[in-house]
Amino acid sequence: MNIRNQPAAHIVHEPPWPLHGHAYILNYWLSPALIKTAAEFRLAPSPIGRVIQVMLVRYHDSPVGPYDELLLLDHPLISKRMLSTIPKIYVSSQISVDHGQTLWGIPKELAAFSWQENELTLSCTVSIQNQNLSIHIKKPKRNRSFYINSNHLPASILKIRQSWQGQRYQFTPQFRGRFSKISSAEWQSNPLLFPDLNKARLLQSFSVPEFSMIFPKALICKK
Repeated sequence: MNIRNQPAAHIVHEPPWPLHGHAYILNYWLSPALIKTAAEFRLAPSPIGRVIQVMLVRYHDSPVGPYDELLLLDHPLISKRMLSTIPKIYVSSQISVDHGQTLWGIPKELAAFSWQENELTLSCTVSIQNQNLSIHIKKPKRNRSFYINSNHLPASILKIRQSWQGQRYQFTPQFRGRFSKISSAEWQSNPLLFPDLNKARLLQSFSVPEFSMIFPKALICKK
């Protein structure tokens, strides 16, 4: 295995990265038909459908400063012996784009985020090159929270593998935080930017009012 250890010249913040913020984690069941429809987003095919996650995040503190993020986390079937991938992701700062691509092979794209948030609702619009998509989330009035640590989860769920510019990147983020349930999520979708998740089945999903995360150094090798 040929490991690359030399960072790009413009990379000034080496991992591990400590991050803090708040987030929304939306779990969806995608049918085989919807997976085919969203083929341009590089979702792994499945004859029976499967779960994916969408994460909407506000990082209040990171090595490159605060920034916002919308990502799609693809979880292939365990029987396929494949690791999770991040096939689509938007962030609000160029320095995050540069570091994410170089250090972890994450295909970050620059976008603008507009937030309207209170105790019961969230509306967020993401704008990329004069194209928009929006998400609207409702939270229950009475909502208990519970603590989750990534050490409580199977390691296979947390491992991520990316391919970027002829190299493979593998890493396992660690996190902890308090989770609470959300009531609903609706999209004003744009099929040019993101899969139409109004056509997917929303599973139990969560608000994470405060979390801490560590992004470790990736293992990098040539394909």
